[in-house]
Order: sequence, then C-alpha cells, then structure tokens
Amino acid sequence: MAVCVLTCSACSDAPAPSRFFGDLSKSSSENSSENSTKNGSDSDSSTSSFQSVNKTTPLVLPKDHGSHPDYQLEWWYLTFVLEDDEKNEYGLQFTLFRFAAAKEAEVASSWSTPQQWMGHASLHSKDEHFFEERLAAGGVGNAFVKSAPFNAVIDDWSWQSKSDSPFPAALQFSINNNVDIALSLTANGPFVKQGDAGYSKKTEDARLRSYYYSQPFMNASGTLIINNKTLMVKGLGWYDHEWTSHLANSNAMGWDWFSLHLDDGTKLMAFRMHATDNDSDAGASTKNRGNEIYTTASYITASGHKETLALNEISIVPLDNEQITTLNTERDVPTTWQITIPSKGVDITVSPFKSGQWNSSVFAYYEGRVNVTGTHKGTGFMELTGY
Repeated sequence: MAVCVLTCSACSDAPAPSRFFGDLSKSSSENSSENSTKNGSDSDSSTSSFQSVNKTTPLVLPKDHGSHPDYQLEWWYLTFVLEDDEKNEYGLQFTLFRFAAAKEAEVASSWSTPQQWMGHASLHSKDEHFFEERLAAGGVGNAFVKSAPFNAVIDDWSWQSKSDSPFPAALQFSINNNVDIALSLTANGPFVKQGDAGYSKKTEDARLRSYYYSQPFMNASGTLIINNKTLMVKGLGWYDHEWTSHLANSNAMGWDWFSLHLDDGTKLMAFRMHATDNDSDAGASTKNRGNEIYTTASYITASGHKETLALNEISIVPLDNEQITTLNTERDVPTTWQITIPSKGVDITVSPFKSGQWNSSVFAYYEGRVNVTGTHKGTGFMELTGY
C-alpha cells in the first residue's frame, strides 16, 4: 500500500485532513449511492466516470503490471531494508502514483490532461532523512508506466526492466541532489495476489476495495551516494502495485500498514483500514461519524504460499505512540505495535528503527523501516496515514 493525495497544490505540512484521500471531484461522494448496485452485490464508492473494482474482472499477470488509466488511483510502491559494508542500516522508499480527475469534475490544475503523476523518494539512515516529491502531467512524456518491457519513469527517476515483468530491473533516482541511488532488483519467489486473488477489500462490505498484488521476495544491491560518499548496499525489498476507483471519497480515513520479512523466511502483509461507517451521515462532521476499523493480513510462507487472514485470526494493537512535531504541528502517532496470529504461533512487536520517520509532502504521512522482535525476529516497513 501507499499513500496518495488527489491534489496538486504546493507542498505543505498542515495537519492531516479528516480523510485519507482528498476528494478529486465534488461528485465523488455524491455518485457513490447511484453506483451501489453496479458490478454485482458489492456496495460501491467509485466515481461514475471510472472503472469499478469487481471480482468478475480478474487480476492477470503480466498484463496488469502496466498502467490502468480507467481507474481513478494507482501506485507502484517499492520499499527496501538495506545495509552497507559496515552494517549501517537504511530504509528506502520509491513510489510512483497515477491519479485522474473525473470527467465531469473541475480539475484544480492548469494541466489539461486528467491523468496526473506524483513520485515520492525517501531515504532514512540512523542520523539523516532525505525526501523528495515530484509532480508531473500525464501525456507529456516525462511520467508514465509502460509494459513490454516494463518501464516506470518520472523525469530522470527510472525503473527499467528488459521484460514485461518489473523484475529483474534497474532502479535509478536521486533525492534533492544529496543522494543518488542505483540498485539492481531481482525476485526469488512468486508474485502474491492479495485478498481474494487480487481483489482486496478495505471494509467488511467491500464498499472500499482495490486490485492489489505484491512481490515480497525481492533482493536489492547497488550503491547509495550520500553527500558525495559512495556506499555499497544490499538487502531485502517489497513491491506493491494497487489500483482502485473506490478510495477517493470521505469514507476512507487512513490505514496502518505493515510489510514484514521474518527470520524464518515468512512474509507478512497486514493492515488496519480506518473508514467511516457505511450508514454514517456523509454530511456529519468527522467526530460525529461512526468509525470502522477493518483488519486483515496475508501470511506468506517461504515457498510463496499465501493465506488470507480474517479479523478473528489476527490482532494488530498499538502499544506506544510517538510525538511528531513538524512546522509547529504536533501529531500523536502510534509507532509501536503488537501483532499476534495464534494459529501461526506469531506474537511479535513491531517498532521503528529510528524516531521521526515522517514524510512532509502534499499529504504528510509516516513511512519508515521497522524492527521485529518476539516469537520471530525480522525487519520491514510500516506506513501510517490519517494522523
């Protein structure tokens, strides 16, 4: 998963809005009721001018590695837990977002195309943080995702494969002229279709949903050049690709998301989605709306077998919060968590490898490397939005 914002205003670090995604159009929530019977029995929260996520349209690879412009939101998301030759640790993120305005909506931009792009790059060492955000219009030629071969680009940030699969590939990008990254990416396990064969519910009634798959068996090696110092690094990576037309409305409030590499070779993707109750008054203030937390996970064995866990099979509970202050804005963010899966003998604590892993962007959010202790040891990434 990855955070995306549906606006192209200047960067700010204002308090997080009451919903996860800003409304792309004035009609997003208005149209949700008229689409409620579209594509089967699932309730719908999409804007009418976009394709709907539904079980009758399966997720198919390698075709779906590419872009899906008929859907409102899409992201290609990479995270890495890296180590240099002196055992110094780094958390690295690279994300390319595509989002589109509804045809009937007035786009808050001077760009004429409804397709717009955003890139995020973040690097944390123990003592430093580097972050850059880029915005681009679609159809110009400097931002796109193409298949056969797979190629994802925004300006001079490039993720290039020689086949129709994203892996193996070369990833090259910079961050604010302070950091240059060049990594070789390989995969040693299968792609994993999240949820029900790639149909991923974000609420129990599936009114919020997406197509979602991952590559949790990724290896990375290459160089980091930080302030003109070259470091050889290697480590593990995680890839998510997700697209939807059902999260750009006031029902989606945010999520707590984890991608974990455990010491026995197991991989774990888990999240809690925060949403307003389906029967809440859409016109009510946030504090007066009902709140639903939908919890699910994918337990992935070392051989690549995936088991989707329901709410009664996994517990994700915050243990400790971190006070994060940026530009005179204070946030109380839960950054230490307990995750238990009794049927798998998993009882772990997930905690940040450093404090202050916060990205101040158009939409500010927590994104950072974590350590895992308890019945299993490990490492991974955590993303927290809506705080």
